[in-house]
Parts: sequence; structure tokens; C-alpha cells
Amino acid sequence: RATTILRAEPNVLELDAPVTVCGDIHGQFFDLCHLFEVGGAISDGKRYLFLGDYVDRGSHSLETICLLLALKVEYRSSIHMIRGNHEASDINALFGFRLECVDRLGEGPGVWAWQRINALFNWMPLAANIEGKILCMHGGIGRSIDRVDQIAGIRRPITMEQGGQVLMDLLWSDPTTNDTIEGVQPSPRGPGLVTFGPDRVKAFCQENSLQVIVRAHECVMDGFERFAGGQLITLFSATNYCGTANNAGAILVVGRDLVMVPKLIHPVPPEVSRAED
Repeated sequence: RATTILRAEPNVLELDAPVTVCGDIHGQFFDLCHLFEVGGAISDGKRYLFLGDYVDRGSHSLETICLLLALKVEYRSSIHMIRGNHEASDINALFGFRLECVDRLGEGPGVWAWQRINALFNWMPLAANIEGKILCMHGGIGRSIDRVDQIAGIRRPITMEQGGQVLMDLLWSDPTTNDTIEGVQPSPRGPGLVTFGPDRVKAFCQENSLQVIVRAHECVMDGFERFAGGQLITLFSATNYCGTANNAGAILVVGRDLVMVPKLIHPVPPEVSRAED
């Protein structure tokens, strides 16, 4: 049912404000639950947009993706999900999701569930535009994306291998380390990946009549970080990432007037996590 709903949605979701935007969750299920406590319940009328990377790294990827898909089925106009770089079978086979499925469900059922969920990932929308002014994506604009219609024109279902440079940039690219480094630079993430400077952000926003880009993909210590004079925001919602980063998470509340207010999510104390596990 979730696949059917996602298939019917466009590549670039057109969303109204108010809406609460959330960054990477990475299988940290208790952070997802805490996020809804901080942001408010969907059943109370709150609306959410998630920017991808639901699985891998954390130990509860199955609970995380299953809860989000169940909420999507129940409240399809109140919860929106776009794709991250870990919503790809070659990546989540390496970084934990496949192994979690097999360990939890057994070899045959586990592989079936992993394949079935990855087939759904190939249908996920790729970006979201809030009121035509705030463009949300997982990674960034990289070297190849100059117009929103390049994202809108991608045909789904699509794998990372089929997506070419546009999909690679959209899901994998990062801003440069600070506003003084312009242009397109090689990315420390690996060959073929890039970082993009504030000049790219400003030109993209001007070309597409945007106020700001909101993206995820990078762990930032306060869960929220501005770039390009505030025209790009990085959002990360998994706290104490991988159990070692000691970072806070954040969600971004976009009001009717498009004023954006970050709310911090602080790591749950270890003794509470152990008790809940």
C-alpha cells in the first residue's frame, strides 16, 4: 500500500506550510519516537517531511522504516518521505540494513524483506518544494543540477546505477566546508562525488526563485547548520550518531509565513536507552 501511494506522487513534492522537516534518522528508532514528541503528533494535525536515510548505521532500521511507512499509509497527506543515499540496495547491503533483516527475520524472509523494501525505495520521491520557496532534498545540487525541473524529469522507479550524475549529486553531494570555498570541489566521500560552494547555492536559488535549500546527509553537531549566508540549511535528526558523535539532532518547523524555527533533540541518556532496549 505504501508503494502504491509513493508511486502516485511526483518526483518533486509540492507542499504547503506549516510543515516540520526532519533529517537523517539512520535506524535510531528512539530518536524517531522522541522527534514526534518534540514536534507533535500527526494525529493532532502536525505534518512532517523526512529527507531520507531511514536505514543503516542504527540498530532499529526495520522499526524505523516500518513505522514511517505505516504512518504514510494511515496519514498520506500528513507525512511525506523523500529518498536518501542509503535508500539504495548496494549501500544498505554494506552499512547494516541487509544484515539486520537477516538477523532479525532469518535468511529467507530477511532477504525477501530487504529486497521488497528496496524495491519501494526505488519509487520514493526525490525532493520537495514548500510553497515554491524552500526546496528540500537529501544531498545537494552538486555539479550538475541547475534547475528544479532536472529533478522533476527523472523517471521512476530508478536505481542509483540508472540515475546518472543528477541522481548522484542529488543524493550524495555536500556543501563545501565554509562560505569562502566556492565552485565545485572533489568530495572526501569518494571518487566521482563533489562538494558545491555558496556561489552555486546562490545562483541555483536565483535561477529557481527560491529562498533557501534545506538538505540532510551530514552529521552536524547542533543538528542544524547554515551555509551560503543562510541560503542553505543542513538538518540532521539522529542524536549521538553511531553512538560516538555526541551530536544533538534537530527538526525544522516551517511556519505559514515560511519563518523557519529549529528545535533541538538531545541524546537520550545511555541508561534510558538500555532500559528501553
